[in-house]
Amino acid sequence: MEQMKERFVKLLLGEDMSSGGKGVSSSLALSNAFPNLAVAVFCEQKCLELMLPERKARWRKEIDWLLSVTDYVVEMVHTQQKSKDGSSMEIKTTRQQTDLHMNIPALRKLDNMLIDCLDNFRDQNEFYYVSKDADKDSSKRKNDDKWWLPTPKVLVEGLSDAVRRFLQYQKDFMNQVLKAAMAINAQTLLEMEIPESYIDPLPKNSVYIQQSCVLPSSV
Repeated sequence: MEQMKERFVKLLLGEDMSSGGKGVSSSLALSNAFPNLAVAVFCEQKCLELMLPERKARWRKEIDWLLSVTDYVVEMVHTQQKSKDGSSMEIKTTRQQTDLHMNIPALRKLDNMLIDCLDNFRDQNEFYYVSKDADKDSSKRKNDDKWWLPTPKVLVEGLSDAVRRFLQYQKDFMNQVLKAAMAINAQTLLEMEIPESYIDPLPKNSVYIQQSCVLPSSV
């Protein structure tokens, strides 16, 4: 409970726990909270292996906390209401914002697919990992972009055909999950209104403005 309170206080204060008035808006704080949580939970997941139970529990618990806020990001809609005498009237009521209502369940499904993929490596025993310090070629790997990651090793006889097919399937499956997540992200950015405060400082060149406005939707 104390941990949950701390998370929500941080959102309400715009990440400024000193209460000095230097925080960002609550919406931006919420937007930042998702990738920060993902980095904190998944940064240590460097191998194709089962997630630790406590890490998985933390992810699901805290992601539910953050997503609970989106239940109150609403829009006004028209609906019909029947009175006691049988007559109906049109009233306005609130519902979760349309893009959230559509995309959050889809993203939850993709998230479960990712965790299930890691669970599939529970019983694998044909490859393993060694730390960068234990790797004989670690000195050469210092020039790699991700030299700190552990090095995968296979048995002397190599991988069996079954494991090769399994790994290829997991790779293709996760590529589809990535494409689906990127499509949701691109569509959401495409539908966002661009504030005038962003457009006004841009150089008065139509081509440059057009490229600047289109670029985020393709990231």
